[in-house]
Amino acid sequence: MSINRMGLMERAERTMLPLKTALYLTAKRLGMDRIATTYRLQPQALYNNLNLNRTDRAPTLQQFELITEFARDHGDQEQILDALSLMTGCVWLRVPEAEDLGRTELFGEVAGLVEGVGRMCRNTQSAVADGRVDPEEVAVLERDLFKLVQAGYRLVEGAKRFGEE
Repeated sequence: MSINRMGLMERAERTMLPLKTALYLTAKRLGMDRIATTYRLQPQALYNNLNLNRTDRAPTLQQFELITEFARDHGDQEQILDALSLMTGCVWLRVPEAEDLGRTELFGEVAGLVEGVGRMCRNTQSAVADGRVDPEEVAVLERDLFKLVQAGYRLVEGAKRFGEE
């Protein structure tokens, strides 16, 4: 399915988003008013700067930092980190906590990696079905690859920490 035909929420699930879109969706999910109240921001200014229909407006550096901090504190910073990765060409990695690393969790990481490979294979098959791969389909495959790289590093880091216990 072409990204142009996807709604915003489906695009958010299947691709890596531009930073403004990731900030907007994260702030919307967590509550823009809650974020504004927590940091004593003007709610309307925050909304206006995050409004995806306002290409002449953008979040300030302070708003970016505070939304990211709030998201981190609520365990919901993944879309923002993905957007930063897309911009910088880097991969971010959440290192597993030592107490979360039993044998079962390591095998769970392997299962997640295999599942990701399967997803990428299905998305590749779907993308080439019509004889061409459009930019929207490439965006889905880029996210698949990004998530596979993350899963591989998470598995290796988990194995290293498991060995230290």
